[in-house]
Amino acid sequence: MKNESFAGELARFFEYFANELKLTNKSKYTLISYNTTIKSFIEFAKQYEKPLSFENLKKIDIMNFLEYKNMVLEKQSELQMSSKKLYITHLKTFFTFINENLDIDIKLSAIFKINIKVPKRTPKGVENRDVKILEAYLASLSLESFLNARASLILKILLYTGARRGELEVLKTKNFIEDGALYVIHTIGKGDKERTLYIPKKYIQKELSYYKRHEIDDIASTKSGKVMDGSQIYRLLNNVYKKIGIHYSGAHILRHTFAKTMLAKDVNIVTVKELLGHASIQTTMIYTNPNQKEVQRAYLDTL
Repeated sequence: MKNESFAGELARFFEYFANELKLTNKSKYTLISYNTTIKSFIEFAKQYEKPLSFENLKKIDIMNFLEYKNMVLEKQSELQMSSKKLYITHLKTFFTFINENLDIDIKLSAIFKINIKVPKRTPKGVENRDVKILEAYLASLSLESFLNARASLILKILLYTGARRGELEVLKTKNFIEDGALYVIHTIGKGDKERTLYIPKKYIQKELSYYKRHEIDDIASTKSGKVMDGSQIYRLLNNVYKKIGIHYSGAHILRHTFAKTMLAKDVNIVTVKELLGHASIQTTMIYTNPNQKEVQRAYLDTL
């Protein structure tokens, strides 16, 4: 392989880079994301026809990497613009780190002068009719079994608090504090920041009672008492969606649903920002675009 030595240097630098990410409290999902991108670039470098070095790296090489990702790894569909932008961001950050630790000057501004325009789209949540199907399913569950109690508790937390999957993974029963009609839930959010969630006690009281009776500490617990990882939570949710015949995937769709539900109930956007744990209100603003039904109603009202 032409670039075995270069690939080895990249792998060596990535070990140091990954340590820096950990030391600066980047989330495990950030680490996984960087790991996926950089390891893919290393594999690309190994089979790339052009001999590569830190001195001769060019913009065209980064573009060829994107094409490699599209052709070899994605196979069935065109890479989304948001994915391309993420890969470029990861690589630029990684090579900036290398540049800071080498005696040579990698021409970062020229190499990464790639403008990827990501179309702005309002995040979609679960359709109202599907929320009702999901709620009816949760109401029908017998909470005498661990699997049912766990599925119900996880889905309700995601649907009614706007929690991220990573926040759910670290939740324990001791984090649920009773305050009147609410549970106030303390967790660790994105960027290792403390975050507070809220949920009516009546929604999850039976599930929490089951956990406490059986001395289960972790909300996302396996049968053997280990904490579920992201892929296990993903599969649990998708199995429920498939079982009840609604076509969604993963946890984040429920966070979008929570955000849109709050705004539909005219909750102040600053409050929604706090409930979602957004650092900037601009992030929350993406949920405020009216849907097509609202546009149609507004148009008909003018006639």
